[in-house]
Amino acid sequence: MTVSFAVAAKAVISLLILMLIGFYAAKTGIIDEPMSKKLSRLTVNVAQPFMLFNALVNVEYTPDNLRSGLSILGIALLSHAVLALFAFLSAHYVRRDKTERILTEYSLTFVNAGFMGFPLLQAMFGDLGLFWGAFYVVAFNLSVWSYGMTVLARGRDPHTPGEKIRINPLKMVLNHGTTPCLIGFLFFVLQIDLPAPAAAAVGYMNNICTPIVLLVIGANLSRLPLKELFCDAQLYIFSALRLLAAPCLIALLYHLCGMSDDFVIFFTIMASLPTAAVTAMFAEIYDMRPDYASKAVGMSTALSMFTIPVSVLLCNWIIGL
Repeated sequence: MTVSFAVAAKAVISLLILMLIGFYAAKTGIIDEPMSKKLSRLTVNVAQPFMLFNALVNVEYTPDNLRSGLSILGIALLSHAVLALFAFLSAHYVRRDKTERILTEYSLTFVNAGFMGFPLLQAMFGDLGLFWGAFYVVAFNLSVWSYGMTVLARGRDPHTPGEKIRINPLKMVLNHGTTPCLIGFLFFVLQIDLPAPAAAAVGYMNNICTPIVLLVIGANLSRLPLKELFCDAQLYIFSALRLLAAPCLIALLYHLCGMSDDFVIFFTIMASLPTAAVTAMFAEIYDMRPDYASKAVGMSTALSMFTIPVSVLLCNWIIGL
């Protein structure tokens, strides 16, 4: 399994076109802010669970596929630990504000694994990529609702009014990301086939996820102060770390550890994704500079359209060493 620069660029261009359509729709008033929020809730609460479930049940059960999926889960947890250490050490360049530094650390650790990762994995690896991606999302959610909460808690003033940051063990395991994966995993292991009408319905829900998400991302980018966004040197440093340094670190580390080329490419692509959209959501909920969080998400998303193919190119170069 190989992914060339051209294949990665072609996959990214498709996503970019959908984002530009969303940008245009927002600028012309077709997608306003209330509509964006409703579409986001529809995606997270309804479409995403079907997307994750579909990724697991579409792959034939074999002992090799089971082993590879569980290996992805374990290595994905390791990846989050590596990125967490990288983020903790790298975020010290932010000196303007403690909350900005903590949000930068969070943004360097967690990527948009599902909404941005899945369409790329589909284009680059096919159904097997989506299958691996579902296990990665489980690790992502376990990390977000445990370590991620501790990171945010370090940056929030305890005297700030509003909702408090708490680690909820139940939410770590049962949420809109992990629950459909657990159900899909049971269907996969037990080799349960859905009736044709149900399978078709799951497929339809899976298919709406990517276009809606990318339209919303484009719409949200249209509402950011672009001049302020692209004139902030600190955001360029952040983007270079998130989009280029992090995937190169993962590629080099996993290659030196003797990991298979397929796994090195997969985890490099996941590490090259932009900042997770939940960063802005949590910043809003906990009143932690949501303006800065939105800029981090927006800037990394916009630039990732150009840096993901570069990360694939660098990964192939590292594998060839």
